[in-house]
Amino acid sequence: MATAKKLPSGMWRIQAYLGKDTNGKPIRASFTAPTKKEAELQAAQYVAENQRYDFRNITVEDAIDRYIAAKTPVLSPSTIRAYRSYQRNYYGGIGHMPISKLNTEEMQLFVSSMVGTVSNKTIHNAYGLLSSAIALFRPDKVFRVTLPTKKATRRESPSDGVVRELYEKAGPELQKCIALAAFGSLRRGEICALKHQDVTGQAVHVHADMIMDEHGDWIYKDIPKTAESNRVVYLPQEVIDLLGDGVDDEYIISISPSRVSDRFIKLRERLGLHGVRFHDLRHYYASIGAVLGIPDTYLSQFGGWRSDSPVMKSIYQNVISCEQQKFSQAMNAHFSGVIKG
Repeated sequence: MATAKKLPSGMWRIQAYLGKDTNGKPIRASFTAPTKKEAELQAAQYVAENQRYDFRNITVEDAIDRYIAAKTPVLSPSTIRAYRSYQRNYYGGIGHMPISKLNTEEMQLFVSSMVGTVSNKTIHNAYGLLSSAIALFRPDKVFRVTLPTKKATRRESPSDGVVRELYEKAGPELQKCIALAAFGSLRRGEICALKHQDVTGQAVHVHADMIMDEHGDWIYKDIPKTAESNRVVYLPQEVIDLLGDGVDDEYIISISPSRVSDRFIKLRERLGLHGVRFHDLRHYYASIGAVLGIPDTYLSQFGGWRSDSPVMKSIYQNVISCEQQKFSQAMNAHFSGVIKG
């Protein structure tokens, strides 16, 4: 193996030789570290690991399959399900190709072939999975691909009147779901994962999610979508009364997230509210907070959103956390008015 060389920056760099591709070009991986010993150790470990297989024979299909298998223990079941869906639907044209033969042109043609057939977001996701799978085996590979611009979708939040109509005309189970989303900012999966033991007074501890695994089954996940999603939400007393009492370990909502969506769609169509999605109820929550002048710092905490400034969130929010209840009460007073009409 080559010897690490010191760079002008003071770092040490070494290239590990892994053989040749089908065109006879050398396959090398570059490693940079603060010390010579560390750089050479990284290169040696990489060579030892990757000499187990021949890159020239790994196809795109194999690379993606092995990437998903390697990532399964550390990714959520819903992410794995999405990966498997992309694997089935989007790589047929290049699945047989060895990754050693892929170049920027091939990758660009792959991306361009999808334009107009699926959304730009789907193209970004499909390319992201493909490039990540290749990088697992060929970290030295660099592609300069132009991806289509993601289109920003601007939606209008439902009004108080629309939310009140949906709330009043819903059946008992769906009414609880609408209340938790519109007046508490809970996501569909969070609503279905909520148990009676998570409710104390007007405080609801949101800490779990109901997600679909790669087999299409809904499973309880005692870890929220993001770190910010683990939160305490204060709800109007009317919503707490609506949720009712029950055995601590019993779910408050007895239907799956997909059934929540199905029932909501039937309700909105019956009411002629065709453009309203269940997730728009969270938009409503955030919009009302903005109208009432609730600072973004608190809104992001209430709704489990990431703040634009993690430093501000982690430092200043702790200092002024005593103000949280005041702002939460202001929102609850507004929502109580919506419920009562």
